[in-house]
Amino acid sequence: MQGKNEIKLTVEKLMDLLKLNRKSENFRETPQRVAHFYEELLRRKRPEIKVFPSKSNEMVVLKDFITYSLCPHHLLPVRYTFRVGYVPTGFVLGLSKIPRLVHYLMSKLPLQEDIPGLVIDELEELLRPMGAGCQVRGHHMCMEMRGVRTQSEFISTKLTGIILINPGTHEEFLSC
Repeated sequence: MQGKNEIKLTVEKLMDLLKLNRKSENFRETPQRVAHFYEELLRRKRPEIKVFPSKSNEMVVLKDFITYSLCPHHLLPVRYTFRVGYVPTGFVLGLSKIPRLVHYLMSKLPLQEDIPGLVIDELEELLRPMGAGCQVRGHHMCMEMRGVRTQSEFISTKLTGIILINPGTHEEFLSC
């Protein structure tokens, strides 16, 4: 990551401002660790996404997978749990591709309200499904550690096509 050394120097300065003893065994390597954390979290290389032909026209759902990002307002961690699905029309994704795509999107530090639309846009471009759905449940440390200081789950959802308009398919996506 370009700027990794600058991040390290900035963390050193922040630690000094917070009067943390950088020479202490616990803090000695903190600036390097923080710089490495940002490098890892904000890796923005788009994954290779291959689609496979399939005769299936039944809903495909990957649920309860977890990823992390930072709140763009406070740069504090957010833990996201995803449910992503689609109804194929001739093509499907490899199972690992949905989480890889989501990790890539999270590296851009989007607002949670925008995440379902970002995921759906990608699925629709790759697969042209009959319908797609994305539900995101977020635990925001900016809310839990500061301000209101309460633990809560924030849910945002976007549904398209048959998953949105067909009540049975809609219910199937949200209940599986």
